[in-house]
Amino acid sequence: MCVCAVVGPAQEGFVDWVQMTTVKAPWVLRIVGQDLDMGDVKAKPDEASAYFMMTSDATKLNVSVFVEPVSKCKSAEACRDYVLGLGNPAWGTYQDLAKGKIGDASYFEFYRPEIQGHPVKMLDMYAEFVQDGYWIDMHISKVLYEKKDHPLFETVVNSSKFLPKTEKQTSPFDSQLAQAQSSTTSWLLLWDTQKCAESFTAMSSITRSENTQDSWVDYCKKFNGLLGQNTSRKLIGSALTTSLPPKTDRPLAILAYQSDFKNHRSIVEILALMLEKDGNWTVTNYEPH
Repeated sequence: MCVCAVVGPAQEGFVDWVQMTTVKAPWVLRIVGQDLDMGDVKAKPDEASAYFMMTSDATKLNVSVFVEPVSKCKSAEACRDYVLGLGNPAWGTYQDLAKGKIGDASYFEFYRPEIQGHPVKMLDMYAEFVQDGYWIDMHISKVLYEKKDHPLFETVVNSSKFLPKTEKQTSPFDSQLAQAQSSTTSWLLLWDTQKCAESFTAMSSITRSENTQDSWVDYCKKFNGLLGQNTSRKLIGSALTTSLPPKTDRPLAILAYQSDFKNHRSIVEILALMLEKDGNWTVTNYEPH
């Protein structure tokens, strides 16, 4: 997240969470309270398949999630055995292979003392879900793993909940997301209409202190020219972090949209936001991928 130091206590009542979906999936996958920051999102033009990469500063876990329609396997156990049987040259030599179930997920895990001669002491867990015609492949890993860390892996899997899009969600998470999304929509109206200077003025004071208006206007005009007019924009990923020391102790949000433009289809737009002291969300960064 592109923010720097700011003074002030984090908003009380906020809880770390991430949620993921695809345009066509009938659910959102939400993971609550695991201090995960969403760093990368990719989506396929079919609007049914996507990839999310997350990390945790607190636990040092890396978590990636692939979503795609069920085709190669039909159950969590079958998908687990399919992934294990397929193998991966990048795994190299591993030991202590184990298989089992955590809630609705079937998993396998193994330990890698080293990778290409470098000591890493890494545990890899692959947890497989099948939900409403979709296969969710979750990979959790940690370098410098110790046995006492294993509950961290189990907690991420147990914290993964599938929420139907057809049911109106009324949790505090949804209220937080709605507020951040409303601010994002207002800011994107400036960006989409090439009101580049105005979009810079509407950004966080931190961002404005680290960038010149001229450089932002050039950036804005460049990407608007390359992409053309926006024709579709749908939210597929979001994350809220209560703080990100030492950069800031304010709540932060990441929103990821799968978007179509006149000149390019299936672009992922990632926006970072910060909750200001006045209770308003402001955009800190915008990156189209």
